[in-house]
Amino acid sequence: MELTGVLNINKPEGMTSHDVVDVARRLLKIRRIGHTGTLDPRATGVLPLCVGRATRIAQFLTQADKEYLITMRLGITTDTLDADGKVQSRTDDIAVDPVRLQEVLKSFVGEIQQVPPLFSAKKHRGERLYRLARRGESVEREPIRVKIHELTFLSLDLPFVRFRVTCSKGTYARTLCDDIGRALGCGAHLYALTRIRSGRFLIEDALTLEELGRIVEEGRIGEVMISVGEALAHLPAVRVHPESTRSAAQGGGVVAAALLSFPPEVKKGDLVRVLGYRRQLLSLAEATVAGQEFAAADSRRVVLKPVRVLAGQ
Repeated sequence: MELTGVLNINKPEGMTSHDVVDVARRLLKIRRIGHTGTLDPRATGVLPLCVGRATRIAQFLTQADKEYLITMRLGITTDTLDADGKVQSRTDDIAVDPVRLQEVLKSFVGEIQQVPPLFSAKKHRGERLYRLARRGESVEREPIRVKIHELTFLSLDLPFVRFRVTCSKGTYARTLCDDIGRALGCGAHLYALTRIRSGRFLIEDALTLEELGRIVEEGRIGEVMISVGEALAHLPAVRVHPESTRSAAQGGGVVAAALLSFPPEVKKGDLVRVLGYRRQLLSLAEATVAGQEFAAADSRRVVLKPVRVLAGQ
């Protein structure tokens, strides 16, 4: 039987996310492996890898909130917004005190707009922005809306600032540092970054590639492989009646009368796990009503629209 599940890997500095995938492929002797959210080569930390049939859920894991430890360097801006880029501006006049700094950091909490970095994998008319940048081309980038859930100041040791941030998918740490530097008036760039959480995956549980290699040699890979159901545990769950299990497992729309439970915190459009009567994972679905509206919904109304059938995973 093909190995299937998710590995929580601690990406080392100096490797691309794809490099990590290549190492895992060699160790596990499996081609079908994909990562769930790119980390820049300089960055370290949590990089979940989907193995075998679990690659079918990779796109859903990338949607989870992320948590980072960030070191920001004040006084210098670069073209890539990080320490690997060419210096664009430099100042030694960094008159930043902790009180002012914390006020600025707090101003970035909540929904904000970010302009994607020119050196990024985001596409413009079908081509990656970083490829345009390497050719010396600059294009207008539309701002995107992201959410900073928490931003906690940790330390100030000029010219370096350390803070922890919890944010929505698609948030650019490099842009965040650049924007904070502009707000402070001295400029800044991302100096170091560690992803300490991605959804339910924590850095304290993450394996180094060396540890993964030893585990494979010892034949213990099953002990560290996280099941598809566990990997998706950050999503709210709904349960169906026993007689509705077959329909849900085949990807049919689920009507209100077919459900045993519907979490009140679910919003319309949210992705949810559809569980059978024995709590087995059947599918992923999109809620067509909010949890608070569910009790008043017509029993024949389709309240869950199928997104991905996962029965048997």
